[in-house]
Amino acid sequence: MSKDNKVKYVINLMFFLYFIVLIVERNISIVLSLVNGVSITKGAFNIFVYYTIFASIIGFVVYLIMFCRDAIKALFVPSHIDKVDFKSLVFASCILLLSGMVHSEYTIPVIQFISYGFFIIAIVLQAILNHKDAKDKTMLWLSIVYLIAYSMAIPVTYPSNIELSLLFHIIEGLASYLLVASFTCLTHMVFNKKENLFLVPNFVLVIALDVPLIILRWKEEINYFVLIFAALSTVLFIVGTFRKISKDLKRS
Repeated sequence: MSKDNKVKYVINLMFFLYFIVLIVERNISIVLSLVNGVSITKGAFNIFVYYTIFASIIGFVVYLIMFCRDAIKALFVPSHIDKVDFKSLVFASCILLLSGMVHSEYTIPVIQFISYGFFIIAIVLQAILNHKDAKDKTMLWLSIVYLIAYSMAIPVTYPSNIELSLLFHIIEGLASYLLVASFTCLTHMVFNKKENLFLVPNFVLVIALDVPLIILRWKEEINYFVLIFAALSTVLFIVGTFRKISKDLKRS
């Protein structure tokens, strides 16, 4: 097996570790919720949260079986790694990611972060493979750091008792779905060997959804995690965009 194929095998393994750990955590959360008498159909918030988890996991399993059989086989037959379509694994990952972006009762954040860590390792390893043939290596790595910050700026849905709680939860629900979809597109670009991830629509989307959520809940609880990573994403986007404009001007 070539060196690149060994890296690809590890990438494939990281995806499946992400799948397994997150699904285990989500199932533990659901079981503990049911055992401890949490009504998953009481109130719009619980319905949204638990049915998002169910739909996400079911959708992930169906997608994995239909489009990622080569990736499953490659886990046990390493020589099969050349046939793996990692872009399909990205879509599977982000379908499952929806289940982790809603805060159910008895969520275990530490286990979730461990699972996301495997996903990030897979992205970084793909960037290492891309590095060899990259035309702008600095832009490549700026984009990867931006992508990681962007993923952390996606707010997890939490219940709120603020005066405008209905509006808050609507925006929060939209953020979960739209920003995961946006993150999917950017991650797909990495596995399609694109170097520049500083796309204006994706950046505008994260700011347009994060800022209202932070402001609306400011008095109840400041979401420092989202605030910090939204700010970091903004700085990185400005740096990356400025670099691209500078290079384009030099060429002209």
